[in-house]
Amino acid sequence: MPTYRVKAIWKTLQGEGFFAGRPAVFVRFVGCNLWSGQERDRERDAQRTGADCPRWCDTDFRKAGSRPYTADELVAALQEVGGPIRFCVLTGGEPLLQLDASLMHALQAAGYFVAIETNGTVSLRQACTDPETGQLVAPDWIVCSPKLPEDRLALEYFDELKLIVPDYRPEQYARFARRARPHRVGGRRIPLLWLQPEDGPRLAEAQRCAVELALAHPEWRVSVQIHKVLGVD
Repeated sequence: MPTYRVKAIWKTLQGEGFFAGRPAVFVRFVGCNLWSGQERDRERDAQRTGADCPRWCDTDFRKAGSRPYTADELVAALQEVGGPIRFCVLTGGEPLLQLDASLMHALQAAGYFVAIETNGTVSLRQACTDPETGQLVAPDWIVCSPKLPEDRLALEYFDELKLIVPDYRPEQYARFARRARPHRVGGRRIPLLWLQPEDGPRLAEAQRCAVELALAHPEWRVSVQIHKVLGVD
């Protein structure tokens, strides 16, 4: 029986993107394929992978303090933490390193709408194909925040594309953006393309950059992290 190594489970509001403000229960999986999570490895992993995120990522997805769950145990933990909330967000690190069809079946059977936040380097079919049926058991909603050039991304499709600026910019992901699943309002396609200012010491610069890029690329929108505005985790 497979187990999933989880760093944290918590109830909060989705702070970004299309579902901003919606109550959610988050699951942070251990592990990332772009950075070890160790301070000493930041520059080494940036050079090793070609990604800029090891230099500024502030997320703790290390194994220390985590625990393993079976699929049923993880569903039970979500129900205990989230109560009646049936919107769950799987994040990391990189959740597609652990998410599989068995866990997706368990979450959907319990009535969860499943969203993931991925860096786009892992194929959905590789991660979430049911070995017995050969069918893809995909999350209901996929947010991709790429950290590598578009020609190195394996994700087949997504619902939202989020670029962390100033390091990642629309012109670098013009072809990849075409993998977005179409969402329509009033018969018109609405692209869910976001420019997220990098938090931290470059925040003011990143905010200016996001606004300038949005004005130059009007199909993109500036993302505001409302959970930080509201002071929730």
